[in-house]
Amino acid sequence: MDTVIIKARRVAESSSTVPLAVTAISADELKSRGVISVADIGNVAPGVVMGRDGFGVNINIRGVTTTDTTSKGLPGVSFNVDDVAISRPVAQGLSFFDIDHVEVLRGPQGTLYGKSTTGGAVNVITAKPQFDDAASAQVELGNYNTRRLEGMLNKQFSEHVAVRVALNSNDRDGYLEPAGGGAARNDQKDRALRLSGLLKFTPTTSLLLSTTAASVSGIGFSTVPGIGEAGNKSGKEQLRVFANPFGGKIDEDYHRYNGEFSTELAGVAVTYVGSFSKFKSNDRGSSTYDPATNGNQYAWRLYRGNVKEDSHELRFAHADAQGLSWVAGLNYSDEKVRESDHYLNAPVATPTIAASVNGIDPVNTTEHKSSGVFGQGTYALNSQWSMVLGARRSKDTTDRVGTFAAGPLPSCTNALADCIGDTNNGYQSASVNTYRAGLNYQIAPEQLLFAAVATGYKPGGFNDFDPIARSTAPYEPEKLTAYEIGYKGRLASNLQFNSDLYYYNYAKDQISSLANIAGNFVIFTRSVPATIYGWENELSYRPTSADILRASVTFAHSEYKSFMAGLMQNVDWSGKSLDKTPSTVATLSWNHSWPLANGGRVKTQIGTRYSTSYLNSDFVGAVQYRQKAFSRTDISATYLTADGKYTLQAFVNNLEDKVQITAVGGNNDYSVSAPRFFGIRLGAQF
Repeated sequence: MDTVIIKARRVAESSSTVPLAVTAISADELKSRGVISVADIGNVAPGVVMGRDGFGVNINIRGVTTTDTTSKGLPGVSFNVDDVAISRPVAQGLSFFDIDHVEVLRGPQGTLYGKSTTGGAVNVITAKPQFDDAASAQVELGNYNTRRLEGMLNKQFSEHVAVRVALNSNDRDGYLEPAGGGAARNDQKDRALRLSGLLKFTPTTSLLLSTTAASVSGIGFSTVPGIGEAGNKSGKEQLRVFANPFGGKIDEDYHRYNGEFSTELAGVAVTYVGSFSKFKSNDRGSSTYDPATNGNQYAWRLYRGNVKEDSHELRFAHADAQGLSWVAGLNYSDEKVRESDHYLNAPVATPTIAASVNGIDPVNTTEHKSSGVFGQGTYALNSQWSMVLGARRSKDTTDRVGTFAAGPLPSCTNALADCIGDTNNGYQSASVNTYRAGLNYQIAPEQLLFAAVATGYKPGGFNDFDPIARSTAPYEPEKLTAYEIGYKGRLASNLQFNSDLYYYNYAKDQISSLANIAGNFVIFTRSVPATIYGWENELSYRPTSADILRASVTFAHSEYKSFMAGLMQNVDWSGKSLDKTPSTVATLSWNHSWPLANGGRVKTQIGTRYSTSYLNSDFVGAVQYRQKAFSRTDISATYLTADGKYTLQAFVNNLEDKVQITAVGGNNDYSVSAPRFFGIRLGAQF
């Protein structure tokens, strides 16, 4: 049975023995199971449901997510690339290529990871330079005019220096077709390049430097109109939208610079990770719902944004043969988001920029700062029992300086110019303590029973209007306490079984939606209590050297303890389910390797995922829409030459060709998952 070496607890450990609910997916498994984007992770990891809106992919783990995707909001699940958190969903997918492995940590990770880990964390570990000469390339062709290219070149220059270059190119037409013609929405057109260099000074001292450059263009994301009729749609009608003469245009650039220095001093491993990134966007989006429902006007949007983020973490770790292993450190991050976000309307009779009127235009700079100090240790009480104790002290601030124009204003005669309105500053600051306490029992060398209590949080923020302050006013951080009991066991040399029971006291779940607050219509965030509990099971079985079976089944229940929904906050949702928490999800996959007479092989893979129904909420209309139970099946067959250098794969993802509701908008519209994709991939390794 293969295992993946992970650093979920900031030190290298086997995924099969770490006392956490974590799913680790190797590079080979990512390829065989068709995981080529962040959104695909939800198809292979238990307890994970992916959504999508105009701000990018929204990650939901065990019912924990975020409802504030604006610049002042932060995620509820931390997304990390090479130990560095990326807060903005639009930038998360641009580093998802040339991957070593992916780690999905379920449950709060506030002690070792800090902010935005209420629900857990997704760690993407990219491939590092190796002291060897190697190269690879892969070309994919498929429906929707799909053309993908991925390449890698690794070069060893000396016994101390190695360099790796990787590139990624994705082109695909959209699958949301406007009635009456026009460019299809939800297309893909991006380019990315990563250059990394490894300098190994001594066996214990090294410096890893990397830079990633990426660009995104195309038409862009959109939603489907008619959420009330979504359950009655099928075939092409599931993907039918209204045309808009303003169309869509994506123009985004991303640059990231990473550095990791590691050494050992007096038996203590020292690691410093630093990163700086900048993301620029100049995007035009337009509604795809019926303009008759919008006062016989076309709605469109012009977004200009500039995000700069720098991050630093210094860690110390020590493993004592006598029984104590620990990790401690401190971190600091600073994210600045500068934006001008125009929401415009134009009459159907004269749909031009000149005839457009500014509806809402926030122009501001929002800054998120975070710092913390943390430590966690595992102490072996004897050969079987060990205990885990960890704590973190974090401080987070959110500061916004800017204006807000709710037009039309007489001074805003140019629809493309910034519309400067009333001062709209806000500030929030809070310090939070998080902890983890656990007890582990080693039943046998490869069987572990563990129990833990852990907390996670998401920073607080501020509302644009508070009825008491009559201005902006802060709200407290989100808080969750989790109680878990888990088992990980190699029941035989060819059989691995993991099981995890959890209960969440979700004391403060941040819910953000449009609300009428003392006659003011604003995005308002409040904290509501909720409860989530469930049971997760994963099994891997290799009956022969040519076969591997993987299966999982998860059960979950969630409910709001006290929550008044609706525009007027007057509809009692107490006892109702949280979004995207199906009661049961089951997965099953089978991989088989077929030997050929010429020495080559054919590897076949079939995987299916079944989910019971779940809910998606319109918090403004106080309506929960039900996504019916569904299945999703992925199939692939790969031919490998005898020397393993060349591969040819045929694949079908979403064999059923059914789409699911992933999010509900505010104009009777909704987001959907991807339809059936199929094609071939040709790969070469040298």
